[in-house]
Amino acid sequence: MDRVDITMTAVIRPKMLAGTLRTIQKNIIKNQTGFRLIINIDPIGESKNPMKVVDIAKTFFSDVVYNIAKEPSFPKAVKWVWSQAEAPYVFHWEDDIDILRPIDIDDMISIHEKYPKLSSLRLYKHPTPKKKVIDTFGCRWIYKPEGFYMSKDWKKQFGLNPILIKKAFIDGALKCMVDNVNPEKQFRFSQAYMKQHIKNWQYGLYTKQGAARIIDGRKGQAWKNNLKLQKPRGQTFVRWEKK
Repeated sequence: MDRVDITMTAVIRPKMLAGTLRTIQKNIIKNQTGFRLIINIDPIGESKNPMKVVDIAKTFFSDVVYNIAKEPSFPKAVKWVWSQAEAPYVFHWEDDIDILRPIDIDDMISIHEKYPKLSSLRLYKHPTPKKKVIDTFGCRWIYKPEGFYMSKDWKKQFGLNPILIKKAFIDGALKCMVDNVNPEKQFRFSQAYMKQHIKNWQYGLYTKQGAARIIDGRKGQAWKNNLKLQKPRGQTFVRWEKK
């Protein structure tokens, strides 16, 4: 297997991170020497020392690169973790999303290698219909013989659900990204600064026909409600704020 960098954006919630990393360790990692964790910790969340988050990360990974940001910023967090990546494939994750069952990362990489213009393979958070053609994320997706779906268009199909990305795609994206727009919203055809980059790539959804959902991020919403955090109103989301 090619070496893989796992990039993760996090806030201060050590217990939740431990649960997330436990599912990653159980369902993805076969040989820890093939993986490195790159994590950015934004200074918002629980009233704990952010180094506790780092300590948790180091209990699951022997190779950890971390940054404790001076101020919370979702776009800057994504840009920082991606800028540290060195492996040919980057598995991007968020600290509140669990993976529910094992996946074969070698299979995902082999798909990437067969399709040179495939930018990424997203994990799917919904049950998959038992169909060769599905409609989701505002697009039609076609099932391929290798066991994944390919999008019919490029206009808004890249997201930051757990997703295995070619580093070549990330390298190009970093040249275009800005600090004042939600990073997920930057990968849209309506963003002139990103349009040409995303137009040059294809987008995949890694799920089988009839499969149950493979990821679950609902624990993050419950945590935000408990701490009374919300997305700011009337502006593109770049950081959480108190209600």
